[in-house]
Amino acid sequence: MNNSSDTLLVGGLQPLTMIDFPGRLASVIFTQGCNLRCRFCYNRSLLPDTAKDTLTWKSITDFLKDRQGFIEAVVFSGGEPCRQATLLGAMREVRELGFEVALHTNGFYPQIVEQALNERLLQFVAVDFKAPLYRYQEVTGQDADPVSFGRLAELLVTAGIKHEYRTTVHPSLMSDTDIMRMADWLCDKKISSYAIQKFQHGEALDPSLHPFVSTCLQPATLLKLRSRFTSFTLRADDSKEVELKKVA
Repeated sequence: MNNSSDTLLVGGLQPLTMIDFPGRLASVIFTQGCNLRCRFCYNRSLLPDTAKDTLTWKSITDFLKDRQGFIEAVVFSGGEPCRQATLLGAMREVRELGFEVALHTNGFYPQIVEQALNERLLQFVAVDFKAPLYRYQEVTGQDADPVSFGRLAELLVTAGIKHEYRTTVHPSLMSDTDIMRMADWLCDKKISSYAIQKFQHGEALDPSLHPFVSTCLQPATLLKLRSRFTSFTLRADDSKEVELKKVA
């Protein structure tokens, strides 16, 4: 793939989703490369900075042009999109095509998010909140900077942009106590939307993480979370959102 300044390294494309940008019919662009190695990650092919099979940016824009008037939005996910210097240029081009833009990020690049917000490129931001900040090294392989993470939350709240923080839960990695500590942090930062995602078994980076069939958190914990956020969602899998009254 040509690495000129107007291209983005794309590892995959999901043509249609109603989950990744709530309230919008969207396509998802999966960018190549990530700075983390989360133990529960099942997008292993997207982790390296390069890959044998990538999509050209022209093929992506051609795809989007063919769906103008049908698809409402484009989601930049990954991997970690903010690692790529061409991300903002790609967002600008997508906006010029008439689509709304969403970003899924791991929260390590608040300066990129800030620039995108300043240019009004974004309509929705989802932040993967992996663990309590002091446990990031254990779960993701990299330490978290509390100042940087706090800065990102401040940016989203100040901008008034639609947002969601979300956490993937596997019982062997995350306890109910961990989740409530994370909820305390989010509430302190005035984050209004939180989602819990059940671990998806597949080719997880950590092979010791086995599938489980039970509810990922205790019913009492789910009720507490629901009471603390304007919007709280429990996702059982990639396509299903569970009504809390059925599990709590």
